[in-house]
Amino acid sequence: MRKRTLILICLLLPLIMTGCFDSHEIGDFAYVTAMGIDQGISDTFRLTFQISKFSQGGGGGGENDGGGGEKSEDMEVITLDASSLLSAVALINSNISKELNFMHLKVIVLSEEISKSGKLQESIAPIIRYRHIRRTTNIIVSKGNAEEFIAELKPYPGELITKTLEELFKKSSTTGYFYHTTLNDLYDGIKSPYHALLLTYGSVNEEDKFESEGDAFEGESDIPGNFYAGEIPRKGGSKIELFGSTVFDGDKMVGKLTGFETQMLLMVRGELKRGPFSITDPSKPDVVIPIDISEFEQPEIEVDLSEEKPKIHVKLKLEGDIASIQSGIDYETPERIPIVEDAFEKYLTKGIEDTFEKCKKLKADVFKFGTTAVCEFWTIPEWEEYNWLGKFSESELEVEVDFTIRRTGKLLRSEPIYSSEGKE
Repeated sequence: MRKRTLILICLLLPLIMTGCFDSHEIGDFAYVTAMGIDQGISDTFRLTFQISKFSQGGGGGGENDGGGGEKSEDMEVITLDASSLLSAVALINSNISKELNFMHLKVIVLSEEISKSGKLQESIAPIIRYRHIRRTTNIIVSKGNAEEFIAELKPYPGELITKTLEELFKKSSTTGYFYHTTLNDLYDGIKSPYHALLLTYGSVNEEDKFESEGDAFEGESDIPGNFYAGEIPRKGGSKIELFGSTVFDGDKMVGKLTGFETQMLLMVRGELKRGPFSITDPSKPDVVIPIDISEFEQPEIEVDLSEEKPKIHVKLKLEGDIASIQSGIDYETPERIPIVEDAFEKYLTKGIEDTFEKCKKLKADVFKFGTTAVCEFWTIPEWEEYNWLGKFSESELEVEVDFTIRRTGKLLRSEPIYSSEGKE
């Protein structure tokens, strides 16, 4: 028995005492937090890597170290031309003392130029095979060069860049001004016969739209949020701006949606948890009524393929709160609440219909109506032969919106203003 026990120990001992010959220390890696892809000059692609140098702040409590004990972060940006991501990584690893690591990669930025060139399949799809990059990595299409976008990508004061990016993308579900997409969504979008690809639109805001006193901003319309990234009239804060979405036909960018149009899109898809809107006051058109809405029920979508042109019916049931009443009119009363509800229903109906018509011209079903239409077919070959993405541009839409005001804020009733001239 002792001999058997000794033999067993001798057999197990080499397994227990195995050394970690291939282990790495944290300091052995250069952590990439953002990557950009542009059209190359001397080679196929121009790739930009943002490398963050994470470190622990000192305990002196000085002004520069954030009070002591907080994490500080320096960043280095490396740009080079290469034929592929693997080649670029190899070139960089041969010229720096550390090894590139994509464990903390949060975003891949594509330039608008390369998105319109139809090279998405060639440049991005192969990254799916690259085992070091997660499919949950966020994707952005930048208005200018991806290199310039990443150069302005900085953390919020007191935060790491990784935390800043995570929090930034969460805003999609609470404002709806841009669509949050990942590497997996991109690959699914260019391969799917059910819907077209939709990606986040970003830009560097140069503050040139912020007009001085006496100047007026000439936007596309007076609809709040009807801007593209980089066009918001603002000043200060981060120069990076995520606003609107880019629309693709296959792997080629064919157009873009504003922040407002993206809200309409996400509302139909049932992906907008809540969102801010402002409608023109029905009784006083020179002021607005801000409304904070939330989805009450999932959208009901029906697609009729019995006729030559597909007919789509969308029914939305929403509820919301009145944030303020600039005109001072007592819309809180039971008699006048329906006036605001009716005005908002018409506002959303027109917004959805206009966005739908724009997507029809682009021949891109970013609404995902195809996921409903496919239920009308018995087999996959029948569905593929029908070619929904080609038929979408011929479809017709009917929208039905049911909106209910739940709360009117902290005021139960709007009262008139009294002055020396009497009641206003």
